[in-house]
Amino acid sequence: MKKMSKSMEKVAGKFAALMIQQMNEIEKDWTRPWIKVKMKNFLPQNISGRHYQGGNTIMLLVYLMFTQYRTPVFLTFNKVKELGLSVKGQHSFPVYHFLYMYFNPSTYDRITETAFMELPEIMQADYHKVPSIKVFDVFNLDQTDYDKVYPQEWTEIMSRFNEEVTLNQNKMYSDPFLDNILDNQQWLCPFDIRLSNSAHYNLTQDRIVLPLKAQFNDGHSYYATALHEMTHSTGAEGRLNRFEKGDETSEEYAQEELVAELSAALMSYYMGIESTIREDHVSYLKGWINKMKKEPDYLINVLGDVVKAVKYTFDTIHFEPFVQEISSLPKEKTNVETEELVIVD
Repeated sequence: MKKMSKSMEKVAGKFAALMIQQMNEIEKDWTRPWIKVKMKNFLPQNISGRHYQGGNTIMLLVYLMFTQYRTPVFLTFNKVKELGLSVKGQHSFPVYHFLYMYFNPSTYDRITETAFMELPEIMQADYHKVPSIKVFDVFNLDQTDYDKVYPQEWTEIMSRFNEEVTLNQNKMYSDPFLDNILDNQQWLCPFDIRLSNSAHYNLTQDRIVLPLKAQFNDGHSYYATALHEMTHSTGAEGRLNRFEKGDETSEEYAQEELVAELSAALMSYYMGIESTIREDHVSYLKGWINKMKKEPDYLINVLGDVVKAVKYTFDTIHFEPFVQEISSLPKEKTNVETEELVIVD
């Protein structure tokens, strides 16, 4: 990974510290979910209802597990000021946003993507696409006095996040959508669902071995395990080409396991399922923690792969996580800044 900007180093440091805190908790109790399902549709979003995505989503959801915030709604400091709110004495949390510009090395001209698309194709060949990262500090709505300044709107927002979710962890939970994929072989490679002591993806055969559902303590573990192995299969050649040569003790393999764990956790959350660490993967925790302590940007690399894997999986199975309608506040109070639209990575 190229040397990060100072602002991105700040993001990497905070993300790593939070993930280390979460992993330490999981090490004490490996039944603790990677991401706890608090309420229905409890997805990080800005004041207008636009959802954060990718790595930001994972980290904001983990962040929410260590707080008592009543909503997953966040605002930038500029939006706090625009709405006439106060955040005195509160600590922010960073999110990041990839922006792209086009650079002509001959003329040193820099243009936006919109301007680039308007150029004739022959002129486009002279430009290179260059990514840049913009970092924003955000505050949860509970860190502001929004409830006092806008009491009616606060009540409306609270009503969006008051529906509890019953997970039925002690019962064999069933998800018809995922059952259809598993039972009817609607995936990139075959599922071999049979009596087995372990689940794994066989790269050579391009095949997933998955134990019978009855062998799991609950349905959530069954589906999360399937999503974990599906993530591995996205890394094969001709797909996301994520694998590097190495044995099962290599750093590359350990990183791939973290990619699969976090991808499964995020996809599970979108589907209303709580994903816990695989019992046979608990031994990886110390290695992941030590790696992030030494190299905070390690987690940023992992999250980059997670974002690609989740998008690839959802595109393949035709699952749209943001199907609910966005309910917004009155127009005069939601002139959302460009920086606060969907934060995509």
